Amino acid sequence: MEEYTINDDLRAYGLPGDDEDDLASDCEALFGSSAAPINVDGGAGIPRQSMMPSSMPSVNTGTGIRGKRVRSGAWNDFEEIFETLPTGKKVRVAAKCCHCSHVLSGCSSAGTGHLLRHQKMCVAKTKHAILVQSPYIGV
Repeated sequence: MEEYTINDDLRAYGLPGDDEDDLASDCEALFGSSAAPINVDGGAGIPRQSMMPSSMPSVNTGTGIRGKRVRSGAWNDFEEIFETLPTGKKVRVAAKCCHCSHVLSGCSSAGTGHLLRHQKMCVAKTKHAILVQSPYIGV
């Protein structure tokens, strides 16, 4: 079923749709017919950049190439453990700490919060162990 909007009603009555702007006639009505365009670039040879800030989401048309997924910093200190499903697909099931060899859940559905908490404590313990003076047992 096709979506029906208020613009369809306006067009049915012979009026322009709400999304159809006649900017040329609006410009003439506002500024007069002799209004010349204003150069707002500031520099002659400098290409104009997009006015959209980088934090604004852009419309995805489906034709662009997707960027690489951002990975958590937790994976810097963990080794991924995979299992092969009967279909042949490899799935991550666990994560092994590179510092203490502790095995934690590594499923994508589990997230990485627990890995980051373990990483924070494990690195702190490792740094502390280096600073602590061990007793010397000698002959």
